[in-house]
Amino acid sequence: MAKYGFSPATRVFEAAGAGACLITDYWKGIETFFEPGKEILVAKDGKEVEQLLADLTAEKAKAIGEAAYKKVLAEHTYNHRAALLESVISEKLETEDQPVEQNSSS
Repeated sequence: MAKYGFSPATRVFEAAGAGACLITDYWKGIETFFEPGKEILVAKDGKEVEQLLADLTAEKAKAIGEAAYKKVLAEHTYNHRAALLESVISEKLETEDQPVEQNSSS
């Protein structure tokens, strides 16, 4: 999957769908799925994890978990993925059904 774009772990979406406040490592494209600092916390190393935990309050953790939960329900359910797949397939089929123009410069 990564060959064709971003391939985040499904566990991230499952945890966010449960309203968990997540701390994850950075991966390319995370910003297209969640807003770092608002819907998910991102750390590049153990020191950053330590700092994030030191700054995290129960209220902030709850707010991040709720924001992640809302994002998943709004944009990242299996129904969303099925609809996207259907639209990609439909678009491909429509493109293939269109006649190819012939060059008549003979």
